[in-house]
Amino acid sequence: MTASLNHLPSRNALDHARAVLEARGWLAERRADLRAALIDGGRLLEFAAGETLYGLGDPPNGLYGLVSGVVQILIPGENGEVIATHRAESGFWIGDLALFSEQVRLVGVVARGPVTALFLPRAHLRKLVLSRPEIMRDFYALTHQNMQTALRLLANLSVTRSNCRIALRLLHIAEGASHTDGWIELAQEELAEHTAVSLPTVQRCLRHLSESGAIEVGYGRLRLLDRARLFEIASG
Repeated sequence: MTASLNHLPSRNALDHARAVLEARGWLAERRADLRAALIDGGRLLEFAAGETLYGLGDPPNGLYGLVSGVVQILIPGENGEVIATHRAESGFWIGDLALFSEQVRLVGVVARGPVTALFLPRAHLRKLVLSRPEIMRDFYALTHQNMQTALRLLANLSVTRSNCRIALRLLHIAEGASHTDGWIELAQEELAEHTAVSLPTVQRCLRHLSESGAIEVGYGRLRLLDRARLFEIASG
């Protein structure tokens, strides 16, 4: 169940959010006037670790742009379980598909730790699209971007060799990482779930990647040291 949300009152916080979202991700690729119209109609929300931005089957209420923190994307499994398939950091936007198709949410989004997100309410977006219908192309671009990610995740699961699959997933995760020091907050249990391999296999693969000089492993985190070497391993 989604927990209560706290609004961020500071104007400085909104200015910071604007700077982050205009620098990376889908919004950064939009025209300046559209970026301004979207951000000015949004509000900042805070989520604690474990809180849901929205859940599976929820009615759509708007779009979410991640300003800080990490979220996990959850999908329903065949046996009724919920599976974490992806993690995302600042610049990531989600909520478009259910919103514009007027269907329930197909995925859930959960804060991995403290998260700040810019929320664009449904009413604001509807008013904006009615006044400027041409901007639907921009929202289709977001749906295309998120579908591209989904297909990439699916393709990753088709890789049979565990070392290759994990190396590819680490390269993908690193593309969206926002920490300037290169460290990625990623527990080994999460990586195991994301790649559909056992925890002992993940541990063995990470040890091999570390010994090869491709990555450095820390407690609940890792960083890429040699992307060329990691890509070489990923290519088999």
